[in-house]
Amino acid sequence: MNPASLISPSWVGVEALRPALCAWFPGALTGWTVLAAGWLAVNLLFALWIGGRRRLWERGVQRGADGVLADAAPFTVGHGDVALLLVHGFADTPAVFRELAGALAAQGLTCRAMRVPGAGEPLAAAARQSPATWIEAVRTEAAALRATHREVWILGHSMGGALALLAQLDAPATADGLILLAPLIAVSSARAPLLPPRFWFRLARVALPLARILESCFPMDSLTRDGAAAGYTRDRFFPLATYVGLFALSDRLRGRGADLHVPVFAELVTGDRIVDTAAARAWLAGCPGSRRHLAILDGCGHALPQETRLAPGLARRIAGFIGAVHAGHP
Repeated sequence: MNPASLISPSWVGVEALRPALCAWFPGALTGWTVLAAGWLAVNLLFALWIGGRRRLWERGVQRGADGVLADAAPFTVGHGDVALLLVHGFADTPAVFRELAGALAAQGLTCRAMRVPGAGEPLAAAARQSPATWIEAVRTEAAALRATHREVWILGHSMGGALALLAQLDAPATADGLILLAPLIAVSSARAPLLPPRFWFRLARVALPLARILESCFPMDSLTRDGAAAGYTRDRFFPLATYVGLFALSDRLRGRGADLHVPVFAELVTGDRIVDTAAARAWLAGCPGSRRHLAILDGCGHALPQETRLAPGLARRIAGFIGAVHAGHP
């Protein structure tokens, strides 16, 4: 038998292509190798670059013996029988409330500004935090205030607003009411070109898997009307876990407005470039009950507690709302 007769026509066709395939494959392999090497190099360079920027930033900040930023300590002011637990937002510390807490204390309220776990801490400690540890810390602080005060309200700014809402929604006895200042219901798309912020974050995680740290550079004119410096140290570099947690908070709040059954005072910002004002307004519109205050403020930035010119009036409105609730008025 002729061995050639055992070779099918299709096999003969493949054999005819062998020289071309052998010539193409090394070239294709070389092309993919170059792409992979380039991708790896970009990842390594980015990791080195962001690490260098973080080390440079660290040289300019002061930390205590516990590793926490020197001006990030929690504090308490006021001696009223109604306590407000102040919860700061992403990239912030209790120091953001210095001016507002003083104004609220002048209205007869006790103010406790807590530090959210991970805030102001070294990256390794921040990376161990999650929405669960953040919310549990809020509840622990609220419970401590409950033991010594007639009422406890939670005031949350930005991400702190999301934490206040979830602490209350998941455990309705946590607080007697909520004060929400530019709360995070969804991240604003104002600084995300073409596509939502969540998409860009996911893309960054895929494109730069070796990057374990990201830098947040909030422009000061997004935070306050005049773009003035904060006057205290804000966090600048964050582990990916912090960003993952931030989006998780937004996801957990979706569609839950109808479950909130405590008085709510909320003030939002027109044109907020950090959180989505329209999303917050829609979410709050779904809350039941008549004990609601909702205002949209013009001419100010996202960081309402930092707008020092607003502090006296804002404190009066908050105290007035709490007083009206006590008096049984809507």
